Amino acid sequence: MPYFNYSLHATDAAAASFWERRAFVNAWWAIGRDDERWTPPHYGAFRRELNPRHNAHLARLGAALVHVEALYRTGVRRARTDQQEIPLTSVLEKPLAAAVALFDPRRGDDTAYLSALKLADDAEAFARLYDHLAEALSDAGLSRLVGPVGLSPHLGRGLLVNSWDAWPPQHTPTNPPYLPELLERRARVGQVGRLYEVAVGEESVAAAAAQPFDVGRLAGELRPLLAAAVDDSGGFAPPDAAEAAYLLRASGPGAFGGLAEVGGAPVGFVLLAPDAAGHLRATRGGRPLWGRAALALGGGRPASAGRLLFGGVLPAWRGRGVGSGLWAWALAAARSRGWRTLTIGPLWSPRRRQSPVSDSPSQSTAAAFLLGRGALARQTYHLYEWSF
Repeated sequence: MPYFNYSLHATDAAAASFWERRAFVNAWWAIGRDDERWTPPHYGAFRRELNPRHNAHLARLGAALVHVEALYRTGVRRARTDQQEIPLTSVLEKPLAAAVALFDPRRGDDTAYLSALKLADDAEAFARLYDHLAEALSDAGLSRLVGPVGLSPHLGRGLLVNSWDAWPPQHTPTNPPYLPELLERRARVGQVGRLYEVAVGEESVAAAAAQPFDVGRLAGELRPLLAAAVDDSGGFAPPDAAEAAYLLRASGPGAFGGLAEVGGAPVGFVLLAPDAAGHLRATRGGRPLWGRAALALGGGRPASAGRLLFGGVLPAWRGRGVGSGLWAWALAAARSRGWRTLTIGPLWSPRRRQSPVSDSPSQSTAAAFLLGRGALARQTYHLYEWSF
């Protein structure tokens, strides 16, 4: 489809008006909607999280909302008058690219994040988005861009590069097949991640050495456990209180966890949530009023699959069976809720200096743990890097 008259809109998220934020969200949503296998986020929650006044984590990241639109002709028809035929052309505006640029001062280096990326199949739109970001970030003294990531790089990181026929679980990236090619024209692959899936089964498991706990504590006194669970191989800062609170909100109201203690001291945990992807697709993320009502009422069938979002053991207690006990607790909890499968990840390979050329990169310790317990590697994701 031929596009023309491209226009770029950029605004500081902290200074954005209601209408500017609304225009960005509408553009972002319209691009995602073109992907038939897109799992939309909760519309109301997504809008709130993009407002730094409601999201303390975003407030200190210097977020910029950027989107690109262009005009296109829908076709040519002819109107007949008494004297002649008059050609009539319908011209519409279409959003083609949208992203949030983030800079995390906790990193202490020259890296920015390309977050919440949505792209139509148009190289010119991405070129305009990238060129604007490269210029703006260079002026700010930055020379490296990493992405795509979520509003936190610890949730929703990467770009799907295979298995586009599979319905994506919640909290995993989803995108059309053309996106990797668009990005790889300007970027190199920095890391490879894999999603892992395990069948819950009905067989009994060993006694679980964990107990339910209030997951809100992960943003408080249990935050060292959350820091031990996140992947920092990309140089991402461990969650502080504001980021931990955001991660818990993003995990959803159904999130729950198990805590392992030794001598009354917490040493490890797992955080699980029902996979609500199917319900979000069915309700269109709550964007229409009827979908919003359905989400608010919590309707739909009970989830048949779950997500293990975070899990970890303090370094001093690794290799002592704590992780195996937490895994047993997670499987038992999944079974009690009727889940047939549990998905974990993406889990990321160690970062390389050169672009990985294999979809079987060196395994992380967590990936080796899962494979040793019957999990299967599923979708593959790439995390990209740009230098300017």
